[in-house]
Amino acid sequence: MNRRTRITLFTPLMACSLALGAAATGWAAAPTVAPAAAPAPPAAACFVEAKAGDATKAIVSGEGFDKAKGKVFLDQTDGAGGGTATVGDDGKFTSGEVPAGKYKAFQNGGASANCLGGQEAQDAINQKLITAERQRGAKEGFTDGKALAQAGTCDAEPKLNNNQNFHGLVPDNEGKKQAKEAHDQAYSSAFDAALKRYCTD
Repeated sequence: MNRRTRITLFTPLMACSLALGAAATGWAAAPTVAPAAAPAPPAAACFVEAKAGDATKAIVSGEGFDKAKGKVFLDQTDGAGGGTATVGDDGKFTSGEVPAGKYKAFQNGGASANCLGGQEAQDAINQKLITAERQRGAKEGFTDGKALAQAGTCDAEPKLNNNQNFHGLVPDNEGKKQAKEAHDQAYSSAFDAALKRYCTD
């Protein structure tokens, strides 16, 4: 092979190498898909509840705090009162008796929240139950409907479980009523959706 032939063959090979090098550099620089984010922990929240039989005292409870960060400090924002509370493994705390008033709960280097009291606290507690019952109803309704559909019972009617889950301060009667309605509606919708899905596949 003469020198001219070698140069003729070498030139396309060199061009291919340069093209591949540029492409490889582009591939290497392409952004990678970020891993899915972990579910966010519940937001810190706290509530001030008047002590039964003594309007001068209150109990503060909360959730969404980190046990690893130590005690929760309670700072009365409309007076000189205060206190501390121990956080459980579930991120919740309940204080001892503190002077009645408005409070902020916080951890050093951790979560903080302005504590709700009175009707504002009651509304938040009611809404928490309504949301939890709606989620419970949807989950239970779909599970029950799927089981019946897979067993061949496609004309089943939903059987509602009305045992409500109470956590922390107790919702009032209106809150309980709305939570029951939310549960029943979510259960029935999910039950029907499961039958439709698994009886027509």
